[in-house]
Amino acid sequence: MPRFVPLPDRDGPAGSARMWINPEHVVSLVPKVQNDGTHHVLRVEIKLVGAPAFGAWLGRFEFGAAADVRWREFLEDLAEQ
Repeated sequence: MPRFVPLPDRDGPAGSARMWINPEHVVSLVPKVQNDGTHHVLRVEIKLVGAPAFGAWLGRFEFGAAADVRWREFLEDLAEQ
């Protein structure tokens, strides 16, 4: 049975998902961290088999280290068996 990992909904309530992806279909992931002056915004560019690359929002953090932790958690979510 396929397994799906949620991508957070930036505009929804905390913990809600905008989309779910099947980790088996991931071709590439590129983390992108931007500093908006007060926070670090973590996004990821995702390429899935047979689909164009798209961006997903993973969170907004006060410190860059927190964004790094979230990135590692996202990779662990994808790697779970």
